[in-house]
Amino acid sequence: MFACRAAWQRCGPLARRAACRLPRDVVQRRSMSSIPGGSGENIVYAVLCGGAFVGAITFAYNTVSSDSIRYSDRIAQMNARPKKEWVPKPWPPKSKDDEDV
Repeated sequence: MFACRAAWQRCGPLARRAACRLPRDVVQRRSMSSIPGGSGENIVYAVLCGGAFVGAITFAYNTVSSDSIRYSDRIAQMNARPKKEWVPKPWPPKSKDDEDV
């Protein structure tokens, strides 16, 4: 037991210092201007997303404006059709048996 305690007292501080320094020394630190995730990649994403957004807005505008023109033409055609006066059906409705008699 005395040998374990003596070894711990002798090697303990060295082990603690090595354990505290180990993660900082072993793990490499990335530089801020590395290619993955750097500013060049962000610009590419911004251009792609901006282009997709502009394309979607253009498509939506063209679709809505062309549908509006088509809707107006359709309403004009419906209003140009000849209309006959509405006449209500006679009440009570006749059944097939009543027509034969």
